[in-house]
Amino acid sequence: MSLCPSCKTENPQGSKFCAGCGATLPKMPVNIRCAACGAESPDGSRFCKGCGKPVGTATGPQGPIVPGGGAGQVATRPKAPSESLQRIKLLLGAGAGLYAFGIFLMYSQLARVRAAFGPYAGQVPGSGLQWFLIVLDAALAAGNLYAISLVGKGDFKYARYLFGAMAGLGLIFFLRGLSGPVVYILINAALVAAGVYGWRLVSREARALAA
Repeated sequence: MSLCPSCKTENPQGSKFCAGCGATLPKMPVNIRCAACGAESPDGSRFCKGCGKPVGTATGPQGPIVPGGGAGQVATRPKAPSESLQRIKLLLGAGAGLYAFGIFLMYSQLARVRAAFGPYAGQVPGSGLQWFLIVLDAALAAGNLYAISLVGKGDFKYARYLFGAMAGLGLIFFLRGLSGPVVYILINAALVAAGVYGWRLVSREARALAA
């Protein structure tokens, strides 16, 4: 209730003028309801006194009402994706692209061997390993694309494993291919860098969610 300072008449909360004498009533402070814990804090508070989280902007004693919802339901704004999440998705996509490029190069090399040796191409040393790597890269590329969809939901488990695979396999084939074509060296070096950086981003983001 709002008490009139002139005639001491009690008026309903929200009244602008006194029902007894018509005097202008003082503006009553509006509490801010925290969307996280529901505690009320004084108007102008930036953080909730109950849980310490940012309280946002209040539009009334019970906060903004959700359209179609009941009283006391507080509307929450969708959280914008953080910069780290965007970088994680970008690195996973880049890893899938590098795998796809590696598949193209290896398949092109196998095609040249087949053209040169015909039915004896399968007996050329290293051809079996090439096919294995093609299948492995295809599976990892598909895993990266699947992990991108999970990262958007806050699930980093598979992303962490895939970044570890990028760094580990990239390092192995980088060291083995130092005497090979430059393009393979660059692809594997990029996989190592993306894997290590992605692992760090995922670990940091996971710790922030657990805090």
